[in-house]
Amino acid sequence: MKKRLMILLFVLVLLTGCAKEAPVDEHPEWNAYPVRFGNVLAAETIDGFTLNETNDVMSIAGLWYATWTAGEGTEIKNAQGKDAAVFDAQIYLLLKEGQTEKGTEADVKDWIKRETDAYETTETTVTVNGQEYRVLHLLSSSGENPYHRGEAAFLQFGANAVTVEVLAKEDFSGSTEEILLQFLSRLHY
Repeated sequence: MKKRLMILLFVLVLLTGCAKEAPVDEHPEWNAYPVRFGNVLAAETIDGFTLNETNDVMSIAGLWYATWTAGEGTEIKNAQGKDAAVFDAQIYLLLKEGQTEKGTEADVKDWIKRETDAYETTETTVTVNGQEYRVLHLLSSSGENPYHRGEAAFLQFGANAVTVEVLAKEDFSGSTEEILLQFLSRLHY
């Protein structure tokens, strides 16, 4: 009986050494925010918008996605012929957790190219909470795009990058620039 007890204790000691420690939560204060991407970024919802979707399915590849919407959604067929909902205004956030700064820099360049291919753009920079964002003002000349205007901000921080896009229908009365600045002020790095 003693021998069995000693073997059981020995096995338990061995098993406790195999257990992985839980990762340290570097930002426990972020738990109050509706969207949190690990220890990299947290986002608050701004007035007039509702958190619509979060997607961490691609997190294994280092991609995180969330959207906030204003107004009621209207169903349309998109350019690919699929059903889609269009809102008065929408905020998109995409976070890339990269492996290297150089690789992430290439991703940001690709994001910017996609915007300049889809919209007429002018560029500026803006600093919010100590972070300097590259901002594109977006204007659609295509009658097929349900979002007529918007703003897109880009930030690389180390091997990580984030883009925030605010898009609005033509008849939306709010300022996409003001919405972008307000949203960026509610991001926590």
